[in-house]
Amino acid sequence: LLMYDWCSWIPNAPPTMRAPPPTAKGVVTIEQIVDSLPDRGRSCWHLGAVWALSQFQENELFLGMYPEEHFIEKPVKQAMARFRKNLEAIVSMIAERNKNKKLPYYYLSPDRIPNSVAI
Repeated sequence: LLMYDWCSWIPNAPPTMRAPPPTAKGVVTIEQIVDSLPDRGRSCWHLGAVWALSQFQENELFLGMYPEEHFIEKPVKQAMARFRKNLEAIVSMIAERNKNKKLPYYYLSPDRIPNSVAI
C-alpha cells in the first residue's frame, strides 16, 4: 500500500498539472501551487487508479513463496529453504524495530513484498 499511502495526498504525486512548474526556487505562492494542481475529477480518477494498483490479490504470493512443483532438485530446494530462513529473520528484525513505533514502517518487509508484479 506504499504507493497509495504516498500518492493519496495529491501534491505528493499530481497525475496532471494545470500550469507549468515554476522556473525559480523560493518564489512560488500557495495560490500558484493550488492553481497548478489537478481538478477534483482528475484527482478522484488518480486516487481510484492508485488504490486499485496498490491492493494485494487474494491469492498473492509474497517474496520467497514459490509453488513447490516448479522446483524438484534437492540443491534448489535447500537454497530456497535458506532464502526463506533469511527472509524470516528480516521480517522478525523489522517487526522488532516497529514494535514501539507510533508509525511503523513495514513496506519493505519481505512478507509484504509480492513475489512478482502483474498489472
